[in-house]
Amino acid sequence: MKLPFYGFEFGLTLRLLSAVVLLYICVRGARYCLYVRSRKRRGCEEPPKYPHRDPFLGLDYWFEQRQAAQESRWLPTSKALFARHGKTYEINNLGQRMIHTMDAQNIQSVWATDFKNWGLQPLREGIAEPFFGHGLNTTDGELWKHSRALVRPTFKRTEIANLEFLGRHVDHLLQQLPDDGAMVDLQPLFSRLILDASTEFLFGESMDSLLPDSPQDCLDFIRAFDYCLYGLGRRVRLGQLRFLHRDRKWLESIRIVHNRVDQYIDKAVELAQDPRSVEKTSDRYVLINQMAKQSQDKKALRSEILAVFMPGRDSTGHALSNVFHVLARRPDIYQTLRQEVLGCGDAELSFELLKSMKYLQGILYEGHRTLPTTAQSYRMALNDTQLPVGGGKDGNSPIYIRKGDTVMASMWGLHQDQEIWGEDAAEFRPERWEGLKAIWTFVPFLGGPRTCPAQQMVLTQEAYVLARFARAFERIESADPNPWTEARRIGFQSKYGVKVEYAFGSKIGN
Repeated sequence: MKLPFYGFEFGLTLRLLSAVVLLYICVRGARYCLYVRSRKRRGCEEPPKYPHRDPFLGLDYWFEQRQAAQESRWLPTSKALFARHGKTYEINNLGQRMIHTMDAQNIQSVWATDFKNWGLQPLREGIAEPFFGHGLNTTDGELWKHSRALVRPTFKRTEIANLEFLGRHVDHLLQQLPDDGAMVDLQPLFSRLILDASTEFLFGESMDSLLPDSPQDCLDFIRAFDYCLYGLGRRVRLGQLRFLHRDRKWLESIRIVHNRVDQYIDKAVELAQDPRSVEKTSDRYVLINQMAKQSQDKKALRSEILAVFMPGRDSTGHALSNVFHVLARRPDIYQTLRQEVLGCGDAELSFELLKSMKYLQGILYEGHRTLPTTAQSYRMALNDTQLPVGGGKDGNSPIYIRKGDTVMASMWGLHQDQEIWGEDAAEFRPERWEGLKAIWTFVPFLGGPRTCPAQQMVLTQEAYVLARFARAFERIESADPNPWTEARRIGFQSKYGVKVEYAFGSKIGN
């Protein structure tokens, strides 16, 4: 029997569909045969595979990850998957091959020794373009090298060591705290602190969001910026399905952020175009002013400055919040920190002095290790290559990687590896860093050519804030019964904030 089907006979339609399916199977089969031949020629073996219920697109894994993120348990879920399938395993990511690895050898290969064969532009550009455009964190090759050269002078030792500007903003934060030690949430205050410090460092003038008379447009900027990051986090998790992200509020938030940043850019370009101008806004290096001397393309300048501003502001605020979440629950650690800081007397908290406080540095490292602001990083293979280990029954054979395959390098998994950190790897223990030099086993700021250029600045700012609090407060205690629970945007912070009570000490200074 023949039935009409959109102008075609049903039998013909069925034959055409069968031909398409057969062609698809043949192409996939040929590609697989080529893959096997190339893998054997390189002496590589297969890694363990995630047991998908959906073998075509791997949607089962995608939905499980989405649910874990919504239920604030992405980190423990990721840790459990590595425990179940090994330090390196393969998944089907919406029809594309992806390797998850927490092995230090593989991470070092992707980020450093085999750097030329890996990139992130194919992964990030479409996801982040509405907000970031083409900047340091979304490009590869010559574009990335140009962006890196623009921002590198900002993080010279002389600029990092200048803590006077940060001290003013810490003063503003301390003035926001009630004199009677009543409960306060430090998390939004740290977010504003880093916002004020970052805008002064990058733009030459601070938003001063911690001041009592902070203008409404500054508060609007904070809310808009936070929502921009929330939307980016959703797009990252959606991956190839990011077209499903339809959010007018996100687009409006981007417009608000861009308009505010463009005001700084306009001033910098105007300054750069005046040959008689001398920087009068600050006696320090101002990134946007230096960048405007090299390019007056305002859209490009916005992309570059946002690429620096986002991780510097967001990651540092999250890291401080996460550390104080622990300190408020561990009076033993806080008192040891306070003794170390007070033992330095009234000396100025310089870069060198902060570096010499080993227990304080151990607290910072443990914070980044156990409560990550960033848990994983993705790279796509730009050419056929391989990973050093993870294949075969013993996991010691290399893994063949085809052009277009993706690797998810898990810093979180690496930092929780009991073979590296011991059976107490999940415990916050600053003492473990006494005499320890972790190379390619502790990588919260990535590694290789794309190491975060602001690494030393972030750690120095965190150290300064910790030391100021240790001088100012005799005790800090938790006022929240909730354990640390992840809230995920681009990075991770406490879902319930950092609610504390405190008592001022007799030592208040900078």
